[in-house]
Amino acid sequence: MPVIGPATAETGARRGPSRLNLAQLLAPRSVAVIGASEDIGKFGGRVLHHLIRHGYEGRIIPVNPNRPALFGLSAAASITAAGPVDVAVIALPAERLVAGVEECAAAGVGAAVIITAQMAEIGGEGAARQHRIQQIGRESGMRLVGPNCLGVVNVRARLALTSSFAMSVPRLPVGGIGAVSQSGALMATMFNRGYDVGCGFSTLVSVGNQADVTENEVLEYLIGDPVTTSIVLYTEGLTDARRFLTLAEAAQAAGKPLVAVKAGRSEAGRQAVFSHTASLAGPYRLFAAAAEARGVLLADDPEAAVVIADALTHWPAGLRRGGGIAPASASGGGAALLADRLADAGLKLALPGEATRARLAAALPQGQPPLPFDAGALCNGLVAAEVGALLQAFTDDEAVGALVYLMTTQPQSEQVADEIVSLAGRAGKPVLLVLSAGSVADPLRAKLRQAGFVWHDRLDDAVRVLRALTRRGGPRAAPAAAIPIMGAVAELLADLPEGNLTAAQARKLVAAAGVTVVEDAVVHDAEAAAAAAERFGWPVVAKALVSDLVHKSDHGGVRLDLRDGDEVRVAVTGFRARFGAGLEAVLLQPQIAGVAELIVGTVWDDALGPFVLVGAGGIFAELHDDTVVTQAPVSPATAAALLAGLRLWPVLQGARGRPPADLVRAVDAIVVVGQLAAALGPRLAEIDINPLILRSDGAVAVDIRARLGCAPHGEAA
Repeated sequence: MPVIGPATAETGARRGPSRLNLAQLLAPRSVAVIGASEDIGKFGGRVLHHLIRHGYEGRIIPVNPNRPALFGLSAAASITAAGPVDVAVIALPAERLVAGVEECAAAGVGAAVIITAQMAEIGGEGAARQHRIQQIGRESGMRLVGPNCLGVVNVRARLALTSSFAMSVPRLPVGGIGAVSQSGALMATMFNRGYDVGCGFSTLVSVGNQADVTENEVLEYLIGDPVTTSIVLYTEGLTDARRFLTLAEAAQAAGKPLVAVKAGRSEAGRQAVFSHTASLAGPYRLFAAAAEARGVLLADDPEAAVVIADALTHWPAGLRRGGGIAPASASGGGAALLADRLADAGLKLALPGEATRARLAAALPQGQPPLPFDAGALCNGLVAAEVGALLQAFTDDEAVGALVYLMTTQPQSEQVADEIVSLAGRAGKPVLLVLSAGSVADPLRAKLRQAGFVWHDRLDDAVRVLRALTRRGGPRAAPAAAIPIMGAVAELLADLPEGNLTAAQARKLVAAAGVTVVEDAVVHDAEAAAAAAERFGWPVVAKALVSDLVHKSDHGGVRLDLRDGDEVRVAVTGFRARFGAGLEAVLLQPQIAGVAELIVGTVWDDALGPFVLVGAGGIFAELHDDTVVTQAPVSPATAAALLAGLRLWPVLQGARGRPPADLVRAVDAIVVVGQLAAALGPRLAEIDINPLILRSDGAVAVDIRARLGCAPHGEAA
């Protein structure tokens, strides 16, 4: 799935002044329902039913040419006869949509929320319909939400302008979560999940095909909305990725956590292309790196995103740094399982202080550990008040950053839940309740929902929340300052062509930037290769230079440990026999022994900018996929953190008696490559150093590939 979606196409029509801004659209004084019905099995019937059910206080005008009244409301035969209308909801068959939109525009309607589908998403005639309604909207100034959307919900205005069955709930839960979704069904799912577990919302908008109103416009509104305290976004393809990143920075500056779910994580972009880096850094990874650098919390599940957003509404700063998590349950097995799941997720368990351990030791059998806390093992039995007091001992402990209680089908479940709710209100830190019991706990769920206390039915959701709180509260690396392009690099670029560089050109570019590069020689026959090898000393490596061949080893294009001239000649002759006319030259290099091998590369993305990839390198780089991606440029601190995040990290530190790698030189190389990517921008399409051999006293780039984009007009670089 692309980062940039097909959502908005320029129609060429001149845009008239907008009749409504987004705030007015989301809080209209009057709403007309075109295609209204008393049959709630139909879209128009459900929209009308939801408006009435939830007490929308504005003027409601059902539009139906065949009925004088619907649900006791006077109906209009047409939108023209409806009087002044801020927002019209259109739920017409696709073939009647254009005429319906034209009538709304002519009647002076401020905005149309278009539920009708079969538009651009099906191509052909549908795309033509969508293009036409875009023209109508632009020329008239009538705003459009959709088409192919599920409407909008403004909870405080009691406006459920949607056909979703999810709005059949008894009430709209008021809260701070704002949601924008490209998928109408997932907007409804997020609302329904949030309602079920006690979350409250401010505004929800399904943008659909985004013929006019886009996800970014809604995000901007939610960031400025005083009643929205956290935001959830579901997207399949951003209409304007750069604007999204700017808005993410604005949300961070406003202290409003933004939780995003983006579909399309398994892009075909992971197929091997020009370089290892391009193979390993797919579009989703680039989006994730750019978003996370701006404080966006990424979730893999829309339902979980809602409970994460709710937690961040209450704890926008996240989990206090240094604090661990205290797992508890009235089931020994449940407590152990909970502790395991936290550890599997990389979450640190708390180390209770001496006072807490003493308090627990007095209440538990001898030898029972304080964590995970098994309330079912208390010497006095499971007494709710005592459980509450002991749980408070954890929340009072400075070493505890959060408490999570897994409630099974235990005795006194309602009383223990009361203790947990009370504790959460005064603890000053996150207190999570997981209700793993089945339908037997439904009365308790209803009670908690009524009290506005959010719980989790799924242990996975609680773990996701705790991970998000931990990330939110973690250290944030200061961005690196970009530097001007280096003089030596600028001189080289003036003479370098667009497209794939030769090995020699790529080597010169990286060396000019300041990375140490291995000696080499490019030769065209066996005798020249043998002579070059003599100059280097033995052993040497011979590599076939064949256009567009990324994985030389897979195709017999690399010969290692060559120890005399005859072996070099045999290697070159073998390359010629294998690759024939495709063999452009042979690269000779001294064979270098090192502690470890890295891959360090860059990728330019037209929507998101420059990125750096760092990981375990060598011929198995793709197989290991031990890599991390971040936006360029990178600071030395960020480069060091990237290395520390690799599975290779223990090897770099000198595991099993091996000498440690020169991490200072490794960091220097990463920083230089990142500065090069940031300075050159789109001129450097991608670069790939694989391997960067780390020694105990240096770092040397061995294989280098690079591809240049076109130079800006009138400039060398």
